[in-house]
Amino acid sequence: MPRRDKRSDIVNAGIRVFSRKGFSRCSVEDILQEAHVARATFYSYFDSKKDLFVELVDGILNNMEEIVKRNLEDMPTDLNELKERTKRTILDLFDYFSKNLEFASIYIQEVMGMNPEIDARVVEWQRRMAELVSQLIQRGMEKGLFRKVDSYVIGNLISGATQHLGLNLFMFDQRLDTEKTAEAIADYLIYGLAAR
Repeated sequence: MPRRDKRSDIVNAGIRVFSRKGFSRCSVEDILQEAHVARATFYSYFDSKKDLFVELVDGILNNMEEIVKRNLEDMPTDLNELKERTKRTILDLFDYFSKNLEFASIYIQEVMGMNPEIDARVVEWQRRMAELVSQLIQRGMEKGLFRKVDSYVIGNLISGATQHLGLNLFMFDQRLDTEKTAEAIADYLIYGLAAR
């Protein structure tokens, strides 16, 4: 009989419990019952409920960052290719959340304003994403693809608006056509910046 991975059981139980009850309304006991593990087992892996939650948030943020980097780290040579890669990034993010609905729930409902340490992690992740977008815009301007803009301001605007729009549309509009939405966002972002 294969041996249970109790740490994974606890993490998966935490995802389910946090997404159903929220961080502040659940207890370690709720997680123990969901994971079918003893209290000592929980505390052999995590110091607190917050430590488990921080690990989950870090996992969400790291996965989203990897999706963005994989698709957009290098600068395409023409606008059509950049638009398609931007669209692919948005679709990959939507796909990540559709396969991890509990993560989406945790991210939207629980992450910001809950704890200064977690807030700092999210703010740092948002800064990294804005910096990545800003660098892409800067390279696009250098190649003559984009008109001259303040890449810092626009990078922050694009990364923040895309996250907010995508996550809110995805979570709260069940009729969302992800392909059409990603196309509209990519078209607006890329051709809105295009050199004229």
